[in-house]
Amino acid sequence: MKKFYLISYDISDDLKRSRVEKFLKNYGMRVQKSVFECIITDADLIKIKNFVEKTIDFNTDSVRYYFLCKGCRDSVEVSGLGTINDDTDLLIF
Repeated sequence: MKKFYLISYDISDDLKRSRVEKFLKNYGMRVQKSVFECIITDADLIKIKNFVEKTIDFNTDSVRYYFLCKGCRDSVEVSGLGTINDDTDLLIF
């Protein structure tokens, strides 16, 4: 089953940041410059983390993975441009 994750990153190197961005586009929707909403399986999350950990510099970079339960996801608000990523296969807790 799929779960909703918000993945954000702060990567100082342009090439590494670009690699992570392109990789994440395969799994989710970019909602801000360094933030993706991803509706993914546990196996997908492991793949993402493995790729990220092989790519980033642990001394200068940061990637965060926020699991959002249904209640949290339903309370997300957007001011300005953008929509909430929606998927009917989402696992609800």
